[in-house]
Amino acid sequence: MGSIPVNLTRVSGQLKSQLLLSNMQNTNLEILRVQKELATGLRVTRPSDDPASVGSIVSLRKTLNIYAQQTTNMTQAMAVMDNTDHAMADISDLLLEVQNIASSQVGVGSNTETRANQAGVVQGKLDALLSIANREYQNIYLFGGRRTEGQPFIDQLSGVRYAGGTDDMWGDLGILSQLGVNTNGADALGGLSERVESQVDLDPQATADTRLVNVNGAAGVGIHRGTLNVIVNGVETQVDLTTADTVGDVADRINAAIAAEDPTAGSLSIVGSGYSLTANGGHTIQISDIGTSVVARDLGIDITASSGITVGGDIDPHLTELTDLSALGVPVDLTSGIEITNGSLTRTIDLSSANTIQDIMNAIMAEDLGVRVVINDDATGFNLYNEISGTEMSIGENGGTTASDLGLRSYATTTELKDFNHDYGVRISQGVDDFEITTADGGVFAVNLDGALTVQDVIDAINTASGGSVTAGLTSNGNGLEITDNTVGGGALQVTGLNGSFAMQDLGLPVSMAPGGVITGSDVATVRTESVFTHLMALRDGLLNDDSLAITLAGEKIQQDIDRIASERAQIGVRNQQVDDAISRTADLKLQAEELLSGIRDADYAEATSRFTQLQQQLEANMLSGQIILNMSLLDFLR
Repeated sequence: MGSIPVNLTRVSGQLKSQLLLSNMQNTNLEILRVQKELATGLRVTRPSDDPASVGSIVSLRKTLNIYAQQTTNMTQAMAVMDNTDHAMADISDLLLEVQNIASSQVGVGSNTETRANQAGVVQGKLDALLSIANREYQNIYLFGGRRTEGQPFIDQLSGVRYAGGTDDMWGDLGILSQLGVNTNGADALGGLSERVESQVDLDPQATADTRLVNVNGAAGVGIHRGTLNVIVNGVETQVDLTTADTVGDVADRINAAIAAEDPTAGSLSIVGSGYSLTANGGHTIQISDIGTSVVARDLGIDITASSGITVGGDIDPHLTELTDLSALGVPVDLTSGIEITNGSLTRTIDLSSANTIQDIMNAIMAEDLGVRVVINDDATGFNLYNEISGTEMSIGENGGTTASDLGLRSYATTTELKDFNHDYGVRISQGVDDFEITTADGGVFAVNLDGALTVQDVIDAINTASGGSVTAGLTSNGNGLEITDNTVGGGALQVTGLNGSFAMQDLGLPVSMAPGGVITGSDVATVRTESVFTHLMALRDGLLNDDSLAITLAGEKIQQDIDRIASERAQIGVRNQQVDDAISRTADLKLQAEELLSGIRDADYAEATSRFTQLQQQLEANMLSGQIILNMSLLDFLR
């Protein structure tokens, strides 16, 4: 409370007035502040009100804004997931109806006419399925994954092409792990084929431009940047590699340290898939880690060279889109090109002018065949997918070895027999011979495929059984087995099935004779997209062709689609529950932050009201005291 000095009467009247006025101004200012607190409910409205509390207020408000945005995101995510679940429920119902059609058209009660009529119904279901698959919610395609540009499923080549992503869309939901809010057509509807996955490690070599983030490192755990020691003839120098970006940066910095000590000592070079350290005659160079640093270990250069060359470890560079083809560790025929067929279209891809991996990918994608090519997860080769449901894709040779060298051939020696005939495989009769081959000179030999798992196993079985009379291999153009007769005679080369085995037919070998001495089998390892669209198309065509086996097989595939949809719906349900729990947790955290903020920023109404009353009384006392003191004169002291 303001007070009047006891010696006030000993000073001039002007000073008395100034002191009294100052006290009343200060009290009025405090009253104004309290009135603002009572009016706004806030104790702190600007930094000068309480500088010590401003930092906490700003931090808490930022936290509250984050919680608010996350709550908005999660609410939106739940809406997207709910709509995705509804869409999948609609698809599941549609597939159940179609499966009932397949079941009803096999056996008694079905005929050519009823099957033709039901084919029209299935076509209608296909149209409805396409509409559901392209359903969106607030500009988010429910089955488009992370790709948002355009519809995920489009008509192409008399089929349905999936142009969406393979990863789900996700956002900041305040959850530690990334959580997809929609789904993608590859996982939910089988929109992409599962082959061709390269079996060839292209083994890219290191170059000066190879980025350190694009190598596995000699220890297989990447590159942990740090500082290392370079010891030249016993003299130690520390080299900082924390900001090194490329393999070349590392060599340049270490070589600069070596040259600074002795320009004639030697150097570090980039060789193959790593480094080599050269120490010239009479010199010793050692590279080692310092303390807990492991950068030398990761770079494979924790080595010593003494009057010679020491090769470091393999840092295992990744295959990237910018990898130069000249840096590949395996020979690749780039002159012949590859032949790609999808549906009714066949294109020869010319790679003779390609310089990088990106050039190869661009050349394939430019033909717009519905073929998607990506670098595999191990960054060692390619994965190639058929995007179009209802077509069959084949990647073969164009007279050379390009497709095989790149690991892109769909019918390769490493192709497993279980992948033949749309995953129905090759029916081998165990314990007996599967087929026999008759040569031009009248010779006959039997082939037993027991234990055969790959195309190479079949080739080896034929060549071993023939004793050199025929040579089996892959055709040099397109795809398929090729058997060449090495004998001379008036007969014709012929393959004949034995013991009721279907292996010959399943391998695509023809029944007819080959007077020219060469039998070329058909491509039975084509890549089909095992999607809901493919299976509905197969059912429709089976009904139109009055083919009971095709109807039965399509019905089995549709059951697999139903199971896949159920599994994907379960995952959506789990994610939805996670988001719902996260919303509850965020609401609790938001309430706690608001309570903390209120305690720092908001006014205490009881305390403010009490202070306001005190300040009023103080002002009244100041005014009353001033009135008395300022009215005093000399006569008041003489009385």
